[in-house]
Amino acid sequence: MHLDHIVFLVDDLDDATARWARDGYTVTPGGIHADGLTHNALICLANGSYIELLAFRTSIVGAHRWARFRAFPGPIDYALAHDDLPAFVAGPTGQRLGYSACDEGGRRRPDGVEIRWRTSWPPESVPGLPFLIEDLTPRDQRVPAGSARSHPNGAQRIASLTLAVHQPAETAQRLALLCGAAAEQIAEGWALQLGATQLYVRQPIPAEGALISRRGEGIVSFTVALASGELRFYAS
Repeated sequence: MHLDHIVFLVDDLDDATARWARDGYTVTPGGIHADGLTHNALICLANGSYIELLAFRTSIVGAHRWARFRAFPGPIDYALAHDDLPAFVAGPTGQRLGYSACDEGGRRRPDGVEIRWRTSWPPESVPGLPFLIEDLTPRDQRVPAGSARSHPNGAQRIASLTLAVHQPAETAQRLALLCGAAAEQIAEGWALQLGATQLYVRQPIPAEGALISRRGEGIVSFTVALASGELRFYAS
């Protein structure tokens, strides 16, 4: 498995699209999700991963999985790509980690193309695990290639992703089991390599205490590799 995308919640999609474009990113319109509650735009990166700019379209979101993040724009979740999700969910690793039965989802692009996928979700009581996604329509319909992946600022890939959780060793062990990757203990916590992305798992630092207590454990930052150097984005 590899990193598919990071979900970056924004208050207003048009404003966020303009802001990211001013910062040198090529932003691709995504469309409206099948439930009608959210819409998105994509920052597609050279290695095939992307940043999803996602906004709610209504103040009435009911039991939407990400409703609790509405007051906390920024990175809120992440997804790994899988090529046979039903088999994984029914298999020993999926069962052990408690991943949900597959749900089908989709969105309609502005050009009218319907995109479909299936997802599986970790238990909400287990922090730090990603959701999983498998394309049912061709992936390049969901994640465009070509000029969509070329950015004036030279953005190439998501270089790192940092999770803050209260039990980092347990989360790192679960992630290692999920990804089939070794978890290495480092001074700040744990590190795993997900393809081109370094995943860090650590305890919250004091400056994050209020955020974690209100929003919950999970992503606190990620970095994007640019033509020169890296740029870090923080949860808020």
